[in-house]
Amino acid sequence: MLRNESTYKLPLNKTTYRAIKMQTGTSIDIQEYLNDCITEYTDGESGNGLFNTDNKCFWSASLLRRMEKYEALKEKRSEAGKKAMQNRWGNKQSNNKVITKPNKKIKGISKNNKIITMLSKKNNKVITNAIKKYNNVIAKNNKLNQNKSNQIKLNKIKIKEMKSIYPSNQKPKENKTLDEMMDETEKMEFERLINNCEMHIFSTELAIEITEILKEMYMHPDTRERIQEINSKKLCYALKNFAIANTKSRIQIPKAYFKKCVLSALDQTELSQQYDADTIMDEISTYEGG
Repeated sequence: MLRNESTYKLPLNKTTYRAIKMQTGTSIDIQEYLNDCITEYTDGESGNGLFNTDNKCFWSASLLRRMEKYEALKEKRSEAGKKAMQNRWGNKQSNNKVITKPNKKIKGISKNNKIITMLSKKNNKVITNAIKKYNNVIAKNNKLNQNKSNQIKLNKIKIKEMKSIYPSNQKPKENKTLDEMMDETEKMEFERLINNCEMHIFSTELAIEITEILKEMYMHPDTRERIQEINSKKLCYALKNFAIANTKSRIQIPKAYFKKCVLSALDQTELSQQYDADTIMDEISTYEGG
């Protein structure tokens, strides 16, 4: 709940106590619990407790430090994304100039048969090279259109049709060790993470598989902070990329590749136009309705 606040702080009042009690379904005294976290469980050197307070709000000093690093990293990735987009559109404009230039030459030649005849007599090599260059451009455009057509077919893959990320002969073993390693706070945080992913939109088997993979990423120190940004939209984006890759070639290690798809989705400053966010969310709505 602290993580979802813009200031990463919560007011220390009865409204907060009731909200925590409702969301966790606990029977303990929330006010007394928070007070113990503030006054009893403290670090003698820093003076910080599990929570700190100014008697109006409470917060986690550890969370504030982590989120400061995250915000700095997020800003850095945003700037990198903007530069990449600028380079991408700049290259497209350059390619358009190359394509249109030979078209104008051929159009001008075709309008005047007399000029073509004169040029053929004087310099047949010039005409041959122009036609060859024109044909190369046409061939390149045809190849791009074919690739685009193939990509459109791949994009028709429906997330709601996915039942599992594993082949039928390769099912994962149940791992209960991670559950035993998690303390109560981590379990609450991970449950919030899973709620953001709206697992009910997937098949039962697929939801269990994804939950276990996200749990591994949550408990791994290298991916723990990053995985806390996952939500249903980014998870569907990762599934889409995984499904498309699986149509091109058989994925040998599905779990490892799916983790890479998740991290890639988290690194996106905005969803690619190739996989429009509204289209993905339409699939989610359709799945929930069906």
